[in-house]
Amino acid sequence: MLNTKVTYALADWIREWIQCRNEYPSIEECIKFVEWKIGKSNLNENDRIQVEAILLYETSNMDS
Repeated sequence: MLNTKVTYALADWIREWIQCRNEYPSIEECIKFVEWKIGKSNLNENDRIQVEAILLYETSNMDS
């Protein structure tokens, strides 16, 4: 399970990505970031779902 520090870091990273590149990161790019951040590859299914939920939340805020 991803801790709060990693989930906040991912949300910040997504916002910075969008600001710098003017496009949304892919789920694969988000997963790579989290794997790098926690120093672990091959996230489990629950972690992947959490990453996807954060990506969806952050990108839905940008459309408003």
